[in-house]
Amino acid sequence: MYSVVQMPNQLKPQDVEAPEQDAGLFGVDRPGVAWDWMMQTGQPPEGDDWVRPQVSEAWYRCIEEYRLSPRTSLLRPHAIMDFESGGRTAPATNLDVRTALATMAFNLQPVLRDTSVSLLLADSAGTLIHALDAGSNLGPMGRRLVRLGESWNELIIGNNGLGTAAVLREPVAFDGKEHFSSVLHPFATVGHPLFAHDGGLVALLGLITDQRSSAQTLLGFVRIAGYLIETNLFECQAPGAFMLRMRLNNIGAGLTGQDCLLDGLISLDEEGRIVGATRTGLNLLRAECHSNILSKKVETLLGVAIGDLRACASRGEPIELEIPEGWRLKAELIVRRRPEKDVVQPSRSFALKETGRASAGPVLGRRGKSANAEPWRDAVLEAALQKAVNLQKQKIPMLITGESGVGKDHLVRRIHAEGVRKGRPLVLVNCAAIPRDLISSELFGYVPGSFTGARTGGKTGKFVEAHTGVLFLDEIGDMALDLQTALLCALDSSEIVPVGGSRPVTVDVQVIAATNSDLPDCVRKGAFRRDLYYRLNGAQFWLPPLRERPDKLGLIEHLWEQEVKAQYVNEHKALSAEVWDIFERHPWPGNIRELRNVLRSCLAMTSGPETLVSDLPNDFLREMSDSAQAEEEGEAGLSSYAKWRPSPESKALADWEADAIRSALAKTAGNISESARQLGITRATLYHKMARLGLRK
Repeated sequence: MYSVVQMPNQLKPQDVEAPEQDAGLFGVDRPGVAWDWMMQTGQPPEGDDWVRPQVSEAWYRCIEEYRLSPRTSLLRPHAIMDFESGGRTAPATNLDVRTALATMAFNLQPVLRDTSVSLLLADSAGTLIHALDAGSNLGPMGRRLVRLGESWNELIIGNNGLGTAAVLREPVAFDGKEHFSSVLHPFATVGHPLFAHDGGLVALLGLITDQRSSAQTLLGFVRIAGYLIETNLFECQAPGAFMLRMRLNNIGAGLTGQDCLLDGLISLDEEGRIVGATRTGLNLLRAECHSNILSKKVETLLGVAIGDLRACASRGEPIELEIPEGWRLKAELIVRRRPEKDVVQPSRSFALKETGRASAGPVLGRRGKSANAEPWRDAVLEAALQKAVNLQKQKIPMLITGESGVGKDHLVRRIHAEGVRKGRPLVLVNCAAIPRDLISSELFGYVPGSFTGARTGGKTGKFVEAHTGVLFLDEIGDMALDLQTALLCALDSSEIVPVGGSRPVTVDVQVIAATNSDLPDCVRKGAFRRDLYYRLNGAQFWLPPLRERPDKLGLIEHLWEQEVKAQYVNEHKALSAEVWDIFERHPWPGNIRELRNVLRSCLAMTSGPETLVSDLPNDFLREMSDSAQAEEEGEAGLSSYAKWRPSPESKALADWEADAIRSALAKTAGNISESARQLGITRATLYHKMARLGLRK
């Protein structure tokens, strides 16, 4: 057994040197000194002089309860395996709640864009189920840490924002060497638990950044964001016919902190029994836990019957309540009238049963689709579309940004089809595909005889072709600087001068530009004109990559159905649970364009009623394996360990792995499921390894 020990008195703060960025009191990185001591002795320090009590208590749990060792260099998030079912453990939050939470988290992305902060969403067990920004600004290590399916549970990697928030059931932040695992030392992590209407832990909201000095600021941000998401989830998913919104009449009395400024919510059934409450609602009722108020009548706690509350609400009268502590509350009763079939079960049903494994994908091909199911809607696209159509009425230029393949051209076509200029020309120009010496004549046209090889009758140009309609300038970031000047003049004056001509031509066009480049960065580097950027950026729309979309699984299901219809497939075709699992975790660098090609290929290769991992393209599987391998190779340098290099030993290990797989396949006559069980890996992992090693059945 380990024991907590007092650090020796002779170790004085001024005797230790530390990096300037970590310097604290007396210029010493006190958590760093404490961690180094723990590394040497295997025992956490005692007292508050070196680390916060929250940190020392977490380190004690890691050593005493979890039997973790700080000497383990690769103590990092990793997927937890369910050996009974032969696969990864399924998320401990059901699909509907996961999708709702991911959508709410997605709405926070404008605040975090262009920062080195990644927003994480994990289930109640600490398994990542959604990530925004995916660590793209955090380097190889950051990308490795935020892969979907990785576990941030405290007993797996030690204390961290997400895992410790689940243990303590309160928001927490850790900076640098306050983390037990050295892999997390370059970062600050922040976590906030999200609770259901009955007080059950349903998910974890977290942030990770390499800007370690911002840990406490991000803790404040995540408190606000956590409250907003929790409240939104309560309003959308809590059961009950009525919702009572409460606030202190005098915010200067009673509660302190955020609870005195926030609304408390409780949910009531038809008979006035309390069936749910937010944490602020719980505090306003002076209750320690949900079990103290659930199933009790509101009249017992607040002294007013549900009938009286309904009467006040119907008359539009304000409701004032007084609780035993002497506090006066302002209240508003909201009639919800939610159909019984829409009521979400208590949060204990969010956790998976120990027997059975929930499948990872949407309804299609697993449980079947109900006859009255609503058709899928692209909420991400429609939100942008609604704003763009209104802007088009005022002829405001629009700039659409996002990675290649996210659907920028599709959005432009929808804007044209549903805007005020529908039925008029839509002219598309790919600025990257036209040679530099021809793009001027392509855009503005030319007069006869303006240059050698010119057409006898001249050419009108794209601006004139798009007159009264929409001109779409794709890949605008690749336009040459000298042409940017001419484009700016044309946009400012609504006039263009054809090449070789002298008479201006008036045009009326709605300009929409798109790019996958970082235009602000191009402006800073002098590769793009600042004035043209502001001229095009009348309104900007960012389309997220597929891996960050909250409705990713729904979109995949929708496109799969489209492909089935397009190829006139009569028999039922579905994606297997293992394929759904891969689709959910895949980085999708080609986004929706890649997804369509993969689905089309899967459908062509599927011979039975279900698409299996073996039906997926090999390059698609290698793409996932190569991405993981590249991230793992890059993580060593960031955690002060030498970067991996090919060596005879690693080559021999790969040969050994191939021999083991060949032996298992031979013993099972090529049976993939049985071979995977013998090797102690999942079928999906076996397929990945076979594709990487060039093995076949």
